[in-house]
Amino acid sequence: MKKIYFLLSALALSASVNAQTVTGGDMEAWHVGSAGSTFPKVVRAPNNWYGVDSLIIADGQLLGSLAGIPDTVWKQQVFKDSGANAHGGSYAAKLVTADQDTLGIFPGLLTNAVVSVDLTTFAVTFSGGQATTLRTTSVSAWIKYAPANPLDSANILVQTYGNVAGNPDSLLGTGIIKIGATPAFTQYTANVVYPNPALYVNNVRITFASSSDTAFVGSTLWVDDVTMTGVAQVDGVSSLSAQKVSVYPNPASDVLFLEGGAAAMVCNLVSVNGQVVATKSFSGKSSIDLTTLPSGLYFFTISENGVVTQRGKVSVTK
Repeated sequence: MKKIYFLLSALALSASVNAQTVTGGDMEAWHVGSAGSTFPKVVRAPNNWYGVDSLIIADGQLLGSLAGIPDTVWKQQVFKDSGANAHGGSYAAKLVTADQDTLGIFPGLLTNAVVSVDLTTFAVTFSGGQATTLRTTSVSAWIKYAPANPLDSANILVQTYGNVAGNPDSLLGTGIIKIGATPAFTQYTANVVYPNPALYVNNVRITFASSSDTAFVGSTLWVDDVTMTGVAQVDGVSSLSAQKVSVYPNPASDVLFLEGGAAAMVCNLVSVNGQVVATKSFSGKSSIDLTTLPSGLYFFTISENGVVTQRGKVSVTK
């Protein structure tokens, strides 16, 4: 059986919290595509969320053809459900554990991070997530769960990331909750634990799994109305910056201007989904071209020698 190991955290943070919007957390709007080149299959996921089944189907067909494995064995695992299987609105996400042939029994996975697979090592990596200016303390979701075996359990996994020693993708906090059989929609909350609460969080990744350490074919998880909470965090590095950078105008339209001192700096512009959409190395005065970016809210960081010295947000309007 395919085993998935998650770090178990059970301690809850106590703090004054603020509600945060989880982009696409209501599971109402979906995107549809196809996976696989030799025998394309329809795959879907809520907007701003991604299923791993599309990669299993695409890479399975590609590599399976070399091993004589039929293209039809690879299965969809993320479905759009409605009616009694939705908590709020019209739709919910349904995740199903399936036997993915030579990969073994694999849980249905849904994440707000971008998933990729290295075909040389078969390592699964995650990037992106949801940008945040608050320190995320918990993620909640309304859940129904029908395990195919009482030994199975579902998971909510929350991971927060920030810039540590020049690495913008450093894991700062983790929260996880295991879920047993739940015949009616119930709200579950994963609380995030921070070994070092002084570090600044700028990105949140949320993952739902229809099976845990031991997976059984047919275990089914329904997910709806995902929310999260956070507390204000003090950007301690801002006060250490010897040269503040002026970032203007705000709101901006086609050009964002950067004006600072003589030191070499880097500005990263990040979407609300956690994707770096523009990077600019500069000193003195420079600018970032915004003509290809859609209207919306963006976050920026200013770094000097790999250390973030300033953070902020800017609205882009067309």
